[in-house]
Amino acid sequence: MQLNEILDENTVRAISTKTNIAEDNLEALISSEFDKINRVKTLGFISILEREYKADLSKLKEEAIAYYNTHAEDGSVTLGLPMDEEKKGKSKWFMFLVLLMIVYAIWYAFTNLDKEKLTSMIPFSEESISHSIVPDKEKDVKNLSIEHVQAKSVEAQEQAEISNTEENRSY
Repeated sequence: MQLNEILDENTVRAISTKTNIAEDNLEALISSEFDKINRVKTLGFISILEREYKADLSKLKEEAIAYYNTHAEDGSVTLGLPMDEEKKGKSKWFMFLVLLMIVYAIWYAFTNLDKEKLTSMIPFSEESISHSIVPDKEKDVKNLSIEHVQAKSVEAQEQAEISNTEENRSY
């Protein structure tokens, strides 16, 4: 089946609705005016017509290829490998490294800060804290012996008895 036979059985409008090819493009293809359509569209339209109408349009295809080989197009499209997109933004590893360096700098500054400067910034001193929390060693030993505790308790009892007897005399 040739293109002429397809046109005898169908109108240009019917072919256009079935194949979704514009009527202007079909009329240019029928009249072999290949200068009105570019190479890719022409070969695509011929393939669509062959598929939809089960026709052999190899003569028309050869004619179109011969025309396009003699009349090279200026706006030809060449396809190549797609270009890789460059990364946008900072790498996660770079950001992690910067954060790690900042943390290290802060740690280094606090551990190597002069103690005089540090103690002037702190409102209390270590010595006053140690004296208020932990008594002197001599006092600790004296206060912790059993005899000392017993002696203190005996003294406390004696003083309690004396105060009781004084209260009783005053009545």
